[in-house]
Amino acid sequence: MNVDTLLIDLPAAPAPWQLPAFTDLGAQQLAPARLLAVLERQRPAVVLMSSEQLARLLDFPGLGLSDLSHLQQLLLVSAEPGDWQLVERAAAQLNCSVQGFTQVQGQWRDLASLKLDQQRWRERVLAHPQVTAVALHGRTLFAVPQPCDTTPVDDHLDATEAALNEVFCAEQLAEAVRLNQQLGHAALLSMLNGLAQCGLLPVPLKDLAHSLANAGIAPGHRPLITRWLEVLQAQGLLRRDADRLQPTLDASAWSDAALEALWNSLSLAWARNTGGSATLDYARDNASQLLALMRGECAAVHVLFPEGRTERAAALYRESLAAQYQHRAVADWIGAWAARQATDAPLRVLEVGAGTGSTTQAVLPALKPFAVDYLCTDVSRYFSAQAAERLHAWPWVRHGVFDIDLPGLPQGYPSQCWDLIVAGGVLNAARDTERSLANLLALLKPGGWLVFSEPTREEFWVMASQAFMLNQASDERQLSSATFLDLDQWQAALARAGFQGNRSLPAANHPLASLGHRVFVAQVPTQRLSRAALAAHLEHPDLQLELLDRLPDPLTAKDLP
Repeated sequence: MNVDTLLIDLPAAPAPWQLPAFTDLGAQQLAPARLLAVLERQRPAVVLMSSEQLARLLDFPGLGLSDLSHLQQLLLVSAEPGDWQLVERAAAQLNCSVQGFTQVQGQWRDLASLKLDQQRWRERVLAHPQVTAVALHGRTLFAVPQPCDTTPVDDHLDATEAALNEVFCAEQLAEAVRLNQQLGHAALLSMLNGLAQCGLLPVPLKDLAHSLANAGIAPGHRPLITRWLEVLQAQGLLRRDADRLQPTLDASAWSDAALEALWNSLSLAWARNTGGSATLDYARDNASQLLALMRGECAAVHVLFPEGRTERAAALYRESLAAQYQHRAVADWIGAWAARQATDAPLRVLEVGAGTGSTTQAVLPALKPFAVDYLCTDVSRYFSAQAAERLHAWPWVRHGVFDIDLPGLPQGYPSQCWDLIVAGGVLNAARDTERSLANLLALLKPGGWLVFSEPTREEFWVMASQAFMLNQASDERQLSSATFLDLDQWQAALARAGFQGNRSLPAANHPLASLGHRVFVAQVPTQRLSRAALAAHLEHPDLQLELLDRLPDPLTAKDLP
């Protein structure tokens, strides 16, 4: 700790050699008890220490039992301009004069003066008519823009729909829908088989929680099995009889032999329609292991990624005609969007939840003619590393990690930096969909777009497979125990998060519409307050500006990159 340098830069500060009994603890890292022992033994009038030392000392239970009456002044050296709060707390607890200093752009500043600066900045920011709240942490200014009125949006979906109608055969699509319905029926019968193997048929309803526990159902899977019972009743495969649920079909309809024959027949027809068998193989493997899945003896992730391999998942997300339609729709829309942009700067595109890269590999060819900064991310470093290998033919693609359940800034993603965000089938995994949408909106520039694909209705085969991997939702899905938000819920969630437009494909009269797989496009209002506009209002302050939908709570250093 160079005390001379500190005090030369701040001539108004008292020179420690002119004061009695000075103790420099700035370079030491003592435990609070040891620190108190030094202070009581040496009895200094002036002490210099770091903010980390001081924070630990103030939190130490033994501080109140110590005699520090000899202490006249504390000099605090901090790395954070926001530590003026620590200065005020220390003055109250230690009953002495406390001065704090930090370096800003290479110059030592008094923390008290920085507090006044922060108050002035707050007043100036709140004077902007589009700002509803503001907070400063160090040199980062957080502002909450006023919500914008939505306006009509030309989303160009009609052109995308027309292009897709030229590609897909109506007869093949109709067959795909029929096979998907058969797959759902096979999954429902497999659920009955799994319930029977657990000893849950007929299902006693008097104390369902106790019945599920006695059957060995893993605690984390009991809400899912409860949802099974609701769906099986709705589909007419279970009926209530007094305080029990009874199957409406003879047990031979969902016996092992009957299911084997059903899966064999369906697999052949599926392969003829799609040209692949990965989806049926995956659904069938889950069905054969339902008992172990229900009891938590088998991890569903191992069925999707056997021995850690991703080939099955990659094929699963590409194979069906619904998946092919989605990927083609996303790629076509994004390619047309890029062609409409009139800018010399590279378009900034962020993909979240890239997973096995099915959406990525559809989108990149559409962006090849344009100058693009494309960041491909996933919550898993494993998938991110695999994506880098898989996309070696696209050297201009960057790779990173992003968690849709967390705000962008603590993950190193400043607000309003992206022109477009792509999300292929990942937002249904969010714990709180609306919160995740708001986080994504904060990352987009005013006028930026969110393009994503999602299921909007329950798929019975997913309830008997991937649903075992999904986190318990904390949004409105809790009210119905549903796996996915429906179309109306998605549109409402987008609007509440601040997006406008919010239309989707396929159209209501399209053969695939009944399956509920949809591609959404939603825009951040162009009139939303931008970082550039706020900087101009503040006459371009030397601050990092972050425009979020709400202030970080609590506002601490962990909210910063």
